[in-house]
Amino acid sequence: MRIIFCLLMSFAVSAFAHSDFQNSSIFPKQWKMLGSVFPENMNAMMKELSHLDIDVAGVDVENKIIDVLLTDANYQSLKEMGLSVELMEVKGVSKGPDEKYKNPDEIATIVDDFHTNYPHLAQKKSIGKSLEGRDIWAIKISDNVDTKEDEPVILFNSMHHAREIMTPEVAIDIIEYLLTRYDQDPQAKAWVDRNEIWVLPMFNVDGNNMMWTKDKWWRKNTRGGYGVDINRNYPLNWNKCSGSSGTQSSQQYRGASAGSEPETQAMMKFIGDIKPVFNISYHSYSEIVIYPYGCDGERVATKEIVETIGKEIGSKINYKAGTAWELLYSVDGGDIDWMYDAYQVIPYVIEVNSRSQGFQPDYDQWRNKTVERNRPGWQHLLNRLQESAIRGKLELNGEKVAIEVLTNGKKVQTYRVQDDGSFHIVVKPGTYDLNFKFDNGIAKTQKVEVGRELVKVEI
Repeated sequence: MRIIFCLLMSFAVSAFAHSDFQNSSIFPKQWKMLGSVFPENMNAMMKELSHLDIDVAGVDVENKIIDVLLTDANYQSLKEMGLSVELMEVKGVSKGPDEKYKNPDEIATIVDDFHTNYPHLAQKKSIGKSLEGRDIWAIKISDNVDTKEDEPVILFNSMHHAREIMTPEVAIDIIEYLLTRYDQDPQAKAWVDRNEIWVLPMFNVDGNNMMWTKDKWWRKNTRGGYGVDINRNYPLNWNKCSGSSGTQSSQQYRGASAGSEPETQAMMKFIGDIKPVFNISYHSYSEIVIYPYGCDGERVATKEIVETIGKEIGSKINYKAGTAWELLYSVDGGDIDWMYDAYQVIPYVIEVNSRSQGFQPDYDQWRNKTVERNRPGWQHLLNRLQESAIRGKLELNGEKVAIEVLTNGKKVQTYRVQDDGSFHIVVKPGTYDLNFKFDNGIAKTQKVEVGRELVKVEI
């Protein structure tokens, strides 16, 4: 039966019952709150749901509807907020996920097959072990795949959250698209020849196994049987702005300490090793593109570039773009905030699918539609790797170097040269003065004219 919440306030929320509460007289049921909603009220409601540790599954930004997973206690909390309830119908909550989606063993086989069938283009790598000892597999795609070349690097990763089973399909599609078209499609060949492309199809391997074997709504890893939300466990802004939970039972539980989880540690080391220029972390669902930072009111230093590219991606796939706190709610300890701060990655979260499809849509009906719709997004970033930016490499000799980037005398950003001496500074077309500041006090200045193409400089 569907539950209709008729609000006494101007909010709208729809909800699904969590499978842990199947024996309740109320659950499992599909829930829906209806009411007149305005953006400022929706944001207030999102904050209230976060304070109540209610699991927000996804949103329909355009229609101002929020999907949540409820426990019996959550239900009582919402009742206390002044909601009247009318019981209507139950629909599709207990159905399990479509078995055509992939489990960890199937992902491992797929990665191995790509490596075996395209050894000249695809290299497989375990970036580390999960809590339960499973390999976390990634694929590198490049023309000289066994060589570390001086080329821009990009990462696409999927499934921080175990129940978001469509996201590995997007990652698999990226791999398959590039490898199968390399010999026939000049554009695909150019992407592979000019860049190092990393794709990580399934990050939360333990949680996904739990989702298949025990709980279709499982989100976290499997720490202690309660789990940690890996995407609230990164060190930057950990437990900063009520964007996570300290309660173990919460689906947004951030863990006992920042970076406590082996999965988080593996991703952090991997990012430090490959130093990507761009990253997309695929999630579901809501049809939105998210860029850092996650805490309410915070903006990145390179706001114009990060937001412009994010909105370009959103335009190409018809998703709304913004920060998490603008579109959803505050998030702390997330991967994209940490990547931006630690390695100056320009990172995005893309939430695929709408609430009409949810976490586990019919495979045959939605798989191809979803991956095809998302292709222009990741392809835009592959194009952007070779567009207006300043790239080079310094001999550091143990020194740290900062590059002040100025145009018309105004500082655009300060870029910290990577520990291997490399830098890739994404800018708009224009004329720039680069002030190289070495920690031994030496400073060098170089003028660079940047058009539509990537510019390589030597110092």
